[in-house]
Amino acid sequence: MTALIITSVIWALSFGLLGHYLTSIPSGTVSMLRLLGAFLVFLPFLRFNGGKTTWGFIGLGAVQFGGMYLCYTEAFHYLPSAQIALLTTLTPLYIILLDGILSKHKKLNAHHLIAALLTVLGGGGILWQGWGGADDFWVGCLLVQLSNVCFAIGQVIYARLGANWFSTNERSQFAWLYLGAFLITIPGGLNGIGQLSELNWHQWGILIYLGAIASGACFFLWNYGARRVTPVQLSIMNNLKIPLATAASLFIFGESVKLPMLLTGSLLIASAFFFQKK
Repeated sequence: MTALIITSVIWALSFGLLGHYLTSIPSGTVSMLRLLGAFLVFLPFLRFNGGKTTWGFIGLGAVQFGGMYLCYTEAFHYLPSAQIALLTTLTPLYIILLDGILSKHKKLNAHHLIAALLTVLGGGGILWQGWGGADDFWVGCLLVQLSNVCFAIGQVIYARLGANWFSTNERSQFAWLYLGAFLITIPGGLNGIGQLSELNWHQWGILIYLGAIASGACFFLWNYGARRVTPVQLSIMNNLKIPLATAASLFIFGESVKLPMLLTGSLLIASAFFFQKK
């Protein structure tokens, strides 16, 4: 749980950096460079340990991080950022549904489903700013949900991997995940390479931080924590970053925040923990 909390705090502080300082670079290029940075951080730990395991982790990384980023960034062509952020709050629900499908008895736990719904309502309530009428709403909505599903699939499967998948250091295995994620983002990321010359040293520093820390260290910590908590705890933690990020927007970036919604949403997310052991 500690790893998930630390990651949520770092992500909460990182959201504002991306929106405030890197908007001049295509999102696909930013995603590619972030995953390249994440891979380079874990490159020293890389070990070759057999085809099945290696290709399994490459494929898992391509789905969880690469697929998630590709769908997420493409959604910005169809929806404003506020609606995209709102639609990402459904991830906890997908985690519980996927865990139920993969469980031994193929059965959903009603209390865990309630916990996920409370988490979704809490996160959605915090981010709610009214509903716009984008012409391509359903295209954007589908892309965001595909992004959510990719991230959820990666978390649930990684958490279920047996000890035989980690015969070498877990950091070594994670390097393969980042390689798979980076490779799948190359086609969409190369288009904006020419615009990197416009970045100043401050923006480069932020991009390096986002790749090495917000992506590299944090995705590792997130999946590391995912293997050490219950599925319902994992689902709830997926939306913890929302009240934290909203609080950061208020106190660090000075943005306008609806304080009653922040408090109400935070209480809903906290209340979900009452259902975690039922």
